[in-house]
Amino acid sequence: MSGEVPPIEEFDLPMPDDIAVKRCYRHPDRETGVSCSNCGRPICYECMTPAAVGFRCPECMAEQRATRGRARVVTRGQTRDRWQGGLLGATAAPATRALVIINVAVFVVEVLMSGGNFFAISGDVLVRLGALIPAYVAVNHEYWRLVTPMFLHAGLIHILFNMWALFVLGSYFERVAGWKKFVAIYLLAGLAGNVAAFLLSPAGQPMVGASTAIFGIFGAFFMYTYHNRSDFVANQMMRQIGFLIVINLIITFTLANISWQGHVGGLVGGVVAIEALTRLGRRDLRAPFDAEAVAATVAMLVVLGALVWWHVQNFVIY
Repeated sequence: MSGEVPPIEEFDLPMPDDIAVKRCYRHPDRETGVSCSNCGRPICYECMTPAAVGFRCPECMAEQRATRGRARVVTRGQTRDRWQGGLLGATAAPATRALVIINVAVFVVEVLMSGGNFFAISGDVLVRLGALIPAYVAVNHEYWRLVTPMFLHAGLIHILFNMWALFVLGSYFERVAGWKKFVAIYLLAGLAGNVAAFLLSPAGQPMVGASTAIFGIFGAFFMYTYHNRSDFVANQMMRQIGFLIVINLIITFTLANISWQGHVGGLVGGVVAIEALTRLGRRDLRAPFDAEAVAATVAMLVVLGALVWWHVQNFVIY
């Protein structure tokens, strides 16, 4: 019959190559092409809230309501910049720069007290300035030695390697976490590494170096990229940082005169610190350093203090 309408054929529409389909960070089973216009994380229909520009995720909206103002706007270009360039593209951030300056200044003091010897700082000088010696902490109650080793180094090669790692990795991580949380994680990890060295090292073994804190930043940054691994670039960085951690652990357990206790303790400390500050990745690391972050920091300090107290009570010199 000539007036009949031909049947409609079913056909598939190919997905354009330039459309990036991701999964909602709160509902991994849902695919979405929408991202939060503030932080850049992918969000599904249930998680998106209309904003003046684009849509916002629940955390950014909560931050906006808490501060009774506009949440900090992160453009799409800034979101890309957060990851692009890799670690070698990082520039020094204020807290990182301050930590490097402090370490270098202390090293200059060490050199002057050692008669100008850059390559081998006198052991007596390091002990006087606060090297970690477990027996001194447990018997003489010199608890400051759990902090001061983070700013002491045994020679020029030692400090150059540590400051290069701090400058590159710390600068990048500070831009992601903000200087307050960066400093908190850095100091908590360094303290955790020194506490681990205090618990597990021989009583008379002196230890110095910022590597406990730097290993903590490695661990914290790895966990941050792990929680954001749905982002392609973050996933690639997670693999790179994981590789660097493995290489550094191999060096730690292969070379002599390196405190594996401090390195492993710092690494674990950094992981625990970022997990506490982000509630196992459920809270945005870039959220304000509020009462909840302070409570998490204090709780970790209490646990470390309890471990030190327990070891002092049961300390035995072999």
